[in-house]
Amino acid sequence: MPDLLTIENLELRTRIGLPEEERAKEQRVLVTVELSLATTQHHHDDLEQSIDYASVVESVLELAKTERRTMEFFAEEIAALILKKFRAKSVCVTVKKFALPGIDHASFTVTRP
Repeated sequence: MPDLLTIENLELRTRIGLPEEERAKEQRVLVTVELSLATTQHHHDDLEQSIDYASVVESVLELAKTERRTMEFFAEEIAALILKKFRAKSVCVTVKKFALPGIDHASFTVTRP
């Protein structure tokens, strides 16, 4: 079983939603990212054996500056970015939106090898 690095509920603001009026202002979104790593049992406190999660957070926040229509596409964009830029073996991304009254949130999760 691979080792996991988890960034839980990264809070960000982005323009996201199907109708134009929903994208008219930034919304609160939470993003959780699980990165699968190939670490050794004898980890020597070396960043080369891990992933700098601060850099992952910075990259996701930068991506959030772009407007999009669906949380599904946002999750896919985050997953693709992480797999391209970082040494993750696989990634699981969950995006939570708080756009509808009467529900806690809606979420979408994507897992990519």
